[in-house]
Amino acid sequence: MDNAATTRPYDDVLETYMNVNKMYYANTSSIHQAGREAAKLLEASRRQILDLMGLEGYDCIFTSGATESNNIAIQSVLRHKKPFGRTVLLSELEHPSVINVGEVMKDEGFNVRYIRTLPDGTVDMAHLGELLDDDVVFVTVMAVNNIVGTIQPIREMIGMLKAYPKVHFHVDATQAVGKMRMDYRGVDSLSISAHKFHGVKGIGALIAREAETLSAIAYGGGHERNIRSGTVNLPGAVSMARALRNSDETLDAAEKRVYAYNRKVKEAVSGLHAVQVQPGGVPHIMNLSFTGAKGEVVVNALGTHDIFVSTTSACASKLKKLNETLLAMGSDQPVIEGSIRISFSSQTEEAEVDRLITALYAVHTEIGDVLK
Repeated sequence: MDNAATTRPYDDVLETYMNVNKMYYANTSSIHQAGREAAKLLEASRRQILDLMGLEGYDCIFTSGATESNNIAIQSVLRHKKPFGRTVLLSELEHPSVINVGEVMKDEGFNVRYIRTLPDGTVDMAHLGELLDDDVVFVTVMAVNNIVGTIQPIREMIGMLKAYPKVHFHVDATQAVGKMRMDYRGVDSLSISAHKFHGVKGIGALIAREAETLSAIAYGGGHERNIRSGTVNLPGAVSMARALRNSDETLDAAEKRVYAYNRKVKEAVSGLHAVQVQPGGVPHIMNLSFTGAKGEVVVNALGTHDIFVSTTSACASKLKKLNETLLAMGSDQPVIEGSIRISFSSQTEEAEVDRLITALYAVHTEIGDVLK
């Protein structure tokens, strides 16, 4: 029940990963026959990913995952656009791989401003309109929030930003791709990570409308359009394309099934004292609070029932601070402190959901004395 952190790879994805490692282990940059064959497979994977996402005409730069993709997009585009403006707009809802890079870029002279959040967990479009001016060169908003699952108004933002042609619009689509259909045409760049949609860890992509607006932030042999140097992870890239195709083929049925799971859990906890469900959006992520308890206590208590959830994103789970998303939504401190994130995948089965509900009831009884 922690599938927003990572997912179990499809069996055939693992087979693909192993087969490519065995049969196409040549370096994709080598000029001999084996290298050319490996490079051909890499380009086929690149095209397949773009086709599946409906982004013909875009470029796909393979990276180690969304954190690296976000870093390349933010750092390289800002340095490129510095002569034309210094203001960067971030939503308050972003992952640490965006927020922390934005904060670091302040040291290079950029003015980082945050787009406010509405109580329902979406970005405040009116506030975005107020912040936009001729000095803004970069705007970034995640497609689906990783804590509560709210869907951000990406199409509406693309429309608004047409009046500001020098703005680069970046979208962290990590929690959306492979789990819901979204039209990304018009976005300047987006980040994806394979292990979020049943691929393997260590492979992701930065997809860009104009790759020439990107540049390296680490230097080497000039792989991946001279944007991301380092021997390309061909088994990862090929298996990522396979995972995306599998997810695309099963997405509609999986979404319907997961929506039913989401609704079942919400109905089950609706009558429990001091349990509050946060506003959400996508069915595969839900956030609820045991108000008065600490989220870590609830996570550990559920763990004794072999139910594994999280308090926040896995990347920030060891930081001792209140969750930024729930803070931005205006949640009270006891609600934030007692929050847990439950996340389903296309492989989640109803029997597991029933076990989750039984465990939630049990934990509610076990810690009942501290609930308010």
